[in-house]
Amino acid sequence: MSIENILQRIDEETRSRVEEIVGAAEAKAAAIRGEYEARGEALRAELEERIRAKAGNEERRLVVAAELDLRKQLLERKRELLAEAYREARNRIEALPPERYLEILRALILRNVLSGREEIVVPAAQRALFTPAFVESLNREREGAALRVADEPGEFAWGVVLREGRRRVDLTIGVIFEQLAARVESRVAAALFNE
Repeated sequence: MSIENILQRIDEETRSRVEEIVGAAEAKAAAIRGEYEARGEALRAELEERIRAKAGNEERRLVVAAELDLRKQLLERKRELLAEAYREARNRIEALPPERYLEILRALILRNVLSGREEIVVPAAQRALFTPAFVESLNREREGAALRVADEPGEFAWGVVLREGRRRVDLTIGVIFEQLAARVESRVAAALFNE
């Protein structure tokens, strides 16, 4: 064999080996590329799912927060309406004619007198309504009673306070409405705001 043939054969074997190595490297690179593309696609899908889940959770949180805020606003408005109704009722009671006012107070006094010896504290502006005849009629209705109007006026606009020693029974409009509200607020709210 000649040197040329030997060189040609070495050249052919080298090319063949290089092609083999290059082919194997390209195959390996394609496999690695395919694996990383598959991993990248899986990661992209996982991230998209996480983002959708997070967006869904955020949307639910925002909806719940908005509903809670609306409920608070509705409750506040209901309270305002109840307060307005109580204010209107109080204004009507305070504007009653003197005879109707005394009828109501007569019933309140007689219902709340314990010993019959209480002083009746009245507002200065309404002192003239509590005449001796009115007080005598109370004492007649409550046998053995010795009710009397207190010398000093009360610092309130409507109602009376029954006082005997350290015991006081507050029958002023503010206290009456507080007690009324505590007793009937849930029923009034249910009637006005039946949902």
